[in-house]
Amino acid sequence: MPTHRFNWTAFRAFLHTVIGQNSLITGKQEYVAISLPTVKQTNSGLAQRLNTSKTSFYLSHPVESFTIVGEGALERVSISGNNRFRETSTLGKHLFNRVHHFHSFDKPYPLQLLGGFSFFNTLNKDSEWTDFEPSLFHLPEWTIVQTKDEATLSLIERVNEFETVDNLINRFQVRLYSWNDSAPYDSNGDLELLSALSQSKIDSSLTTNSLSLYKQPRNLRAFTEWKNMIEKAKKSIDVNDLKKVVLARKVTQSHLLKPKAADVISNLEQLYPDCFVFCVNPKGKSYFIGATPERLARFTPTQVQTESLAGSTKRGKTYEEDDDLAGKLLNSKKDRLEHQIVIEAIEEDLVPYSEHLEHSNSPRVKKLPNVQHLYTPISAVFKKGISRTKVLKNLHPTPAVGGFPRKKALDFIEKEESFTRGWYASPIGWINSHGTGEFYVGIRSGLIEQDTAHFYAGCGIVKDSDPEKEWLETELKLKPMVDAVRMATPVHDASNSKEHYAKDPIL
Repeated sequence: MPTHRFNWTAFRAFLHTVIGQNSLITGKQEYVAISLPTVKQTNSGLAQRLNTSKTSFYLSHPVESFTIVGEGALERVSISGNNRFRETSTLGKHLFNRVHHFHSFDKPYPLQLLGGFSFFNTLNKDSEWTDFEPSLFHLPEWTIVQTKDEATLSLIERVNEFETVDNLINRFQVRLYSWNDSAPYDSNGDLELLSALSQSKIDSSLTTNSLSLYKQPRNLRAFTEWKNMIEKAKKSIDVNDLKKVVLARKVTQSHLLKPKAADVISNLEQLYPDCFVFCVNPKGKSYFIGATPERLARFTPTQVQTESLAGSTKRGKTYEEDDDLAGKLLNSKKDRLEHQIVIEAIEEDLVPYSEHLEHSNSPRVKKLPNVQHLYTPISAVFKKGISRTKVLKNLHPTPAVGGFPRKKALDFIEKEESFTRGWYASPIGWINSHGTGEFYVGIRSGLIEQDTAHFYAGCGIVKDSDPEKEWLETELKLKPMVDAVRMATPVHDASNSKEHYAKDPIL
């Protein structure tokens, strides 16, 4: 049974220094954080720790064995408008400067702000996105960052007016004690943190109710509206120098009982382990959740890693059919054009900030359980003094989720799409106190409210696009979220689930 020692004596000396500093007399709230090793848990166990009535954040990539989980909002950074990326960065740095961090690791260990941005610079709050903001990051009460080799717990406390060292130590000790009732610290400062939660499994009886794909759309009115929007886009491509625009659908379904976020997360991780699974719950009410195959940007001290993920087809029923479909995708003039547009746009966005940029000459196929994509990883080495958030702003939205040229595509989307994108297809992730971070594209996603679920999916439209094929592509992309939410929704039995979801004619 692992035991980790926390040095309370050194921490007490650290607090005496912090509370004695003149910096606490700033008129701004200040914080103390501690970070220490903890016992690794299953991702299901980590998700189950989240209190769904509080602000929470979850992000994992099972294949890469990386998970970050955080709960609570001691302070929020929320910005709207054209300068939201830059101002978020500035306010985030100021906030980190007010957090006094104690840890006993051999190398510096950063704290994180968790959150993301909306697709557009402003957000229609009269939509289902009322709990979200154009830019929203929070300083959590606690986080766990788990990798293949280790897990780290960070706890943060406010420094109150007339604070004392003893009061702060007592609050941290109480929280560490309550972190797991069976693993209190002892009088010598030893702490045992145990994982008592086991990996949940998907009920195989429910998987038979997954989204069925049809050769002909069943909702003719919705399909007619979709077809008209696609035809408008193709006309605009012909006459307005628009090369590509990504158009999306929203499907809304009702449920009697709200599915638990932890159950949806578990389903997504089991069904789509190659994807990045995320869940953002900004106010303890509605939550935005998904399994995205697309990383927008991974920032290291010297580099940014991104990718072109554009051009799609279904998976085959046999190995032979699957390979045949992949070969046709690689040789598809329409899909290769769509993919190349994304590469060229990312190059254009990165070149001004890069000493060196590289990617392969030809894409490869990235296979997911229900769909396969053309995929090209792209990396760039930064020039000195380059702002990471400026690069992030330049990358979002890539032509894979917006279009090209960007402004023409975004103007078309705002005018023609019948719903508010909100955080759909937006950057979701974390930034840390060392100036690095990671963001993913919020696709293959849904917004879950108390009695309603909204699902979103889109596809790239170029001059050769066929409205019916694009409709069927969106159904393929809707499948991950529809399945995961359906299996997590509390019902008496599988037949009730089938009957309940059959009421929606869209899918």
